[in-house]
Amino acid sequence: MPNSYFDQLIDQLKPVVYDSDFDAIFQALTKDLDGPTRFKLKMELNRLAAPCRRTVDLRNQVDDACFPYEHQGRRHQLDSVAIEIFEKGLDTYKGVFTQDTFEQILDADNQLRRAQEEERAYAQSLASQNAEPVSGQSPFRTESNEPYSYLVETFNFGRYPYRSEERMNFTIDVLLTDDAEQEFKGITADISITGMRVRLDESRDITEQDKVELSFIGLAKEFTVDPGMRIPYIVVGVQHIDGKQYINLSRESEFRSDELDSFFQRFINGYKKRYRVNIDNTYDSVISKGHEQFFLPRTRQLPVYFSEANKRLIADYVLTTDNNRFILDTWLNELNQISFGSIFNVRRSQQILEQIETQGTAQIIVLSFSITARGKIYHYSATADELKRSGLWDTYIAFGRQKASWRVLQIDIRRSDSERAWQPQAVPEHIKVPFRINPPSAEVKQAVKPLKYLAAVSDVTSSVSGLTTVELNKAELPSIKAFAHPPAVPLRTKEARLEFVNLRKERRFNYRSRCRVKAGKFVRDAMVIDLSISGLQVQMDNPANINAGDTIYISMTGFLKTYKKAKLNELPYIVASTDRAGTTLRLKADTTAEPHQGSDFIRFLIREQRDVLKLQVENTSVNGLPLCLRNLYCEAPAAIPIFFNRSKQKQLSARRAGMPQWTSGWLRMLQKLPGSRDAIINLQPLLRGNAVADTLEPKLKSMERDAFPESLLLLIRLYRQNGEYIVQTKWCETDASDDIHGFIDQCLPSSVFRAITVNLSRAGKPDIQFIQAELAYMSHYAAYKAEDLEEELWKIFGVAETIDITSSLLNFVLDDTMSVNEQEQRLTAWLEKL
Repeated sequence: MPNSYFDQLIDQLKPVVYDSDFDAIFQALTKDLDGPTRFKLKMELNRLAAPCRRTVDLRNQVDDACFPYEHQGRRHQLDSVAIEIFEKGLDTYKGVFTQDTFEQILDADNQLRRAQEEERAYAQSLASQNAEPVSGQSPFRTESNEPYSYLVETFNFGRYPYRSEERMNFTIDVLLTDDAEQEFKGITADISITGMRVRLDESRDITEQDKVELSFIGLAKEFTVDPGMRIPYIVVGVQHIDGKQYINLSRESEFRSDELDSFFQRFINGYKKRYRVNIDNTYDSVISKGHEQFFLPRTRQLPVYFSEANKRLIADYVLTTDNNRFILDTWLNELNQISFGSIFNVRRSQQILEQIETQGTAQIIVLSFSITARGKIYHYSATADELKRSGLWDTYIAFGRQKASWRVLQIDIRRSDSERAWQPQAVPEHIKVPFRINPPSAEVKQAVKPLKYLAAVSDVTSSVSGLTTVELNKAELPSIKAFAHPPAVPLRTKEARLEFVNLRKERRFNYRSRCRVKAGKFVRDAMVIDLSISGLQVQMDNPANINAGDTIYISMTGFLKTYKKAKLNELPYIVASTDRAGTTLRLKADTTAEPHQGSDFIRFLIREQRDVLKLQVENTSVNGLPLCLRNLYCEAPAAIPIFFNRSKQKQLSARRAGMPQWTSGWLRMLQKLPGSRDAIINLQPLLRGNAVADTLEPKLKSMERDAFPESLLLLIRLYRQNGEYIVQTKWCETDASDDIHGFIDQCLPSSVFRAITVNLSRAGKPDIQFIQAELAYMSHYAAYKAEDLEEELWKIFGVAETIDITSSLLNFVLDDTMSVNEQEQRLTAWLEKL
């Protein structure tokens, strides 16, 4: 008898088959059926409801894991689907394991298992594309059988909250009165002489800059304080934490009461050891500064600071470190003057300023090279937009990338507030602490005051140069002269050197001087672009068959013109490494033959002729300027650094991310992913697919702490499929043109594409001296917090600087700027739906 014919009726009768009144219910429900049919139906019910004495073992029969399940002395082996069916059957049949339940478990085509198999197949199809649904945690399990989280703690760049007075954690009742004379009660969380933080009993409609009057009704019960005195305060902050409303109050400056100030001074000094001083602001400052000092010396971005004159951007300063100085290598003229500022002519400056006015930020992609002729260096630069509009894209690139000086730079520009250049340490000024930093001198303030704009310059040459196929049209070559810079440099850009806990064994100096390279029968003229006592960096116009480990001979022809008696011919150097193009050689002195004449000569230059290298050796004449420029950059760097810690078990994990105030598509995407909120961000695109263990960790472990950062490219695709939001990623080398092209083709036209450069650096020891004042202050009131913070900084193993270069890649792949802008619009639409 087919059960399907009576499915509905059987399902109604199953729950009552073991009830005492089953027969009466059965008669009532089957009164319209004939006798034989009713008999067959009852026999089928009896068969299904019969107790089952068999043991079920699904091991090796199902794909999912099986678990032991005991019932009435029998141990079954069931998967999660079978357990659900088993328990539902026990509920239906009054605790009896029946033949019906047994048959349902063995039914391999049951709907729930099919759904799980379909879900598994779908997940496997996504995994085969290196993709997964947008989430806050990985679908893969760790050794503890728990999915690892993509959520990472954050800190805010450039935020060092300063308090001129100590705040004591202290709770006391207060009465507040608003402008409408409505009274409401609150309880202080902390207090200082002229400010406090108050938790309100009930949430109210209060905003910053509102004025309230406050009476110390609680203090009046224990001290000689007038409970009727109403003291005027201004609301300077409002927060909602765990369902409670907190308001930060600052006493109005016009209010004066020496008696009240004296009382609070004695009160806080007398009780602060008992109730503890609130050092939250100092704690936040140490977190920010400590991580910034790991990141700043390792960034590959070059900060450039602009003033404005006659609607033109004037590049006044660049802030250099060992790892971003290379960007200036091709921007020194024959007099070793920095000519980078000549990029920003009047026309480009006006376009940038208009874009900042309408959009808040601006970005240009600059393609540049230089030509050396008759002892002069001639610079050429063009923006991607200029080349596409002029029709010279192919010819300019085909000609320019033949040169060793060929570079493609992504320049992101924003406003800068020079008032933020000085940031005092997060310790009240009257407290004596070690390593107190003095405010900038009047000379420094005068130098910083005109600075209105800040640019972050990223070298994207390796990622974009192979993305476009171009042909040189010789007939168009004369037109390229329109992009030549004027030979004179009317405005000199000054270099400010930022010093850290030294990453290198010795100092290096950027200096251009002619030289001759000899390797076997190969002899070529070249240019020294930086030097140290133990090594050189040399650039040639054309690649050579020279490899790491080779011994070559350098003649310093440029220096010989001045130092004719020096022995500078055919000095032996060992090739430490070469760039991908084979035109830049990093050399170390071959010291097997002592003494090395080249090392002795450079040592002499540094000691006796320091003025020759004055541009590269702490060359800002204004003391304290680098610190001010550092602070301006930290207000809003155009990168998101990720800090990796290594545990005692030597496992690497993402610990913190630095949040800039400079909003990029990369930052907007991370902030919208599930789980991102205040102080937490979702790094799924960076961490997914076991990327830390498989991709990032091997690179970091193989690096020395003073090594130049190694770069990778993270390609991201965002799309919808089967109603889900999907993120797909691919890691590749920065110059993997075929991989980049293929991934972009997969994304266009309907998916969202992002490209992120990830610059990896090994961390060294933390710069404790820079945060010594704050740590000493914290140790006085919360030694365990200071110790924990210092220990956390020592655990930092590596830094990943992540920079959004999406528009740079798309400019080299897509024909017009409008198509590039559409990607930004598509990202915005995708995030809004998410």
